[in-house]
Amino acid sequence: MTDNSVAVEYFVLYNTSGEPINGELRHTAALNEKPVIIVCHSFTAFKEWGFFPGVAEWFAKAGFVALTFNFSRNGVEGSNGRISDFEKFEKNTFSQEAEDLGIVADAIWSGQIGAGIIDRSGMILLGHSRGGAIAILQASVDERIQAVVSWSAVSSFDRWTERQKNQWRKSGYLPLAKDSTARPLRLGINLLEDIEINKTSLDLLSAASRIRMPWLIIHGKADVTVQYHEAEDLYSASNRSTTELMLLDRVGHLYNASTESENNYRTLNNILDKTLNWLQRKIK
Repeated sequence: MTDNSVAVEYFVLYNTSGEPINGELRHTAALNEKPVIIVCHSFTAFKEWGFFPGVAEWFAKAGFVALTFNFSRNGVEGSNGRISDFEKFEKNTFSQEAEDLGIVADAIWSGQIGAGIIDRSGMILLGHSRGGAIAILQASVDERIQAVVSWSAVSSFDRWTERQKNQWRKSGYLPLAKDSTARPLRLGINLLEDIEINKTSLDLLSAASRIRMPWLIIHGKADVTVQYHEAEDLYSASNRSTTELMLLDRVGHLYNASTESENNYRTLNNILDKTLNWLQRKIK
């Protein structure tokens, strides 16, 4: 019999500012090294959020090593499974998340993490929403990546009106929501400066045009958070001989699977099946 139970290994890396990048590897027992799927979480999420642990478990049982991690400034402290470090969250930038993902890829390549269980020649990126955009940036500059999958990814980091930006500059932050019972999450001025100063390096459509490895773009046509025309924009900018676009009817941004209390995983399972079938066709 084959042991299909999933083992979990924890690791900690550090970015150039000394901030921790906490992560997990999931895999089943095997006699050989396996390709690794690096899962990049979305905005205001974390590796324990919603469907990410289940997705990692699913890919591990499908024969991969699944790696989930927290971006260093996502505001989650340790393993408490919630955003509680509001100051760190406020200091986050897109460029910092791109650096964090590069550090994870470097650690795999060097054998710092996953030695003996990861086939480093089989690094795959999978990101949801903003995490998909960070995966796109990495894939555009890293020839070690064998394939990239973006789920419901944004096509631009610059998503605010001039009125919002003026208020952002005036206040030094931009609140995400009003909350009278606790400090609301807010975006720091560092993020706006990152958009403006690093406009070229954060240009997602330009990055899309540089991707040469197989790339799967999946997006729901009922997504009101990130509309599906952004997937079409990414696809139009890409090398379409190696990129595949899947637009799914009646599918929203979170695939009806954002919390454990939601039992309708039919949509997510369909997306997982489509992703696995595509990977099996593209990864040798």
